[in-house]
Amino acid sequence: MNSDKLEKSLMNLNKAVKRFEEALQEPESSIVMDATIQRFEFTYELLWKTLKIFLEDIHGIRAVSPRLVFKEAFALSVIEQEDIFLEMIQSRNLLSHTYNEEQAAEIYRKCPLYLSAIKDVCNRILMV
Repeated sequence: MNSDKLEKSLMNLNKAVKRFEEALQEPESSIVMDATIQRFEFTYELLWKTLKIFLEDIHGIRAVSPRLVFKEAFALSVIEQEDIFLEMIQSRNLLSHTYNEEQAAEIYRKCPLYLSAIKDVCNRILMV
């Protein structure tokens, strides 16, 4: 049984995933790229925080950083490809510390892969 906090977090994460997916369906432009990246950042934040709650509430595991959360989720097979999630951390950090158009474009091109991995994790959490 999921806690109310986890249920609410999952609901917010699913909304963010849908918005992220909507942005990726738009024709590419600089505005769409910026919006997609912003939605990736928001979804990423909700993802790791939701996984943190999941690990604590369902498995009694305390992890305080995105890296630890993803590593623990991988150990429990909630995450299938740990490297993608560790790459998300790097992408998120690059975006938050400086704006570089080339880096932003590269991260934008990775967003479909990120979205797919995030959706997979959401489905796995819902199955518990």
